[in-house]
Amino acid sequence: MNTILIPLLQGAGPVALAVVSFALAFTWPTLIEPVGRLGSERGRLTGFAAVGVLLLLAATVVYVVPGVLLRDDFGAVVVAPIAATWVIVAAALGVRSLLQTGIARVVSVAFSIVTLFGAAAGVLTALSWHHPISSTILPTGAFVLIVGAIAGIVAWARPDSDDATAVAA
Repeated sequence: MNTILIPLLQGAGPVALAVVSFALAFTWPTLIEPVGRLGSERGRLTGFAAVGVLLLLAATVVYVVPGVLLRDDFGAVVVAPIAATWVIVAAALGVRSLLQTGIARVVSVAFSIVTLFGAAAGVLTALSWHHPISSTILPTGAFVLIVGAIAGIVAWARPDSDDATAVAA
């Protein structure tokens, strides 16, 4: 009995943090409204920086939780419910992004991608828990996510060549 309760108790904290992270992802627009109403520029900058740090921490928790929960031999038993939960939330965030515009859409898409990567990393960790490779799955996935985010920012910031030639002409 103790061998079953210990992993469940160890997983309770990360699951609670993940729930808070998902709630943060769904409530982003309500977070930025009060920050935008702050009186000074310094206050708004500090507020937006704090919300950005919270989003980064939330995305990290959402990514890491499935891999941590499914890391031992007990994880193979609960891989389906945890992966299904993450996929359902990713789909909900994807649908939400279709209905939003602006920064809320970007945050929803970003959390949807991070959630899918977290679910995939968790499943891979559960399938390979008895091999040494399981320790490299989460860092490798995080590296791929970071490189993809940098590439996405570069692609978004790059002006289209057609628009640039139209403006020059």
